[in-house]
Amino acid sequence: MNDTAAAVLAAVLVGGPAVMLTPFWLAHRSSESHADTTAAAIRAQQRRERAERPKELTHR
Repeated sequence: MNDTAAAVLAAVLVGGPAVMLTPFWLAHRSSESHADTTAAAIRAQQRRERAERPKELTHR
């Protein structure tokens, strides 16, 4: 086996699993990003609601 064949074989052995696992990695990364964004939006909404409640209670 010459150097070129060994390099191609190594690329196939390493690249094959990497190509197959890439969609799972991308899906995991996307879901983590979505979870972080959603959590930040929920926290911001809760802060706004807490700030509005004392004003509402004093008006009644």
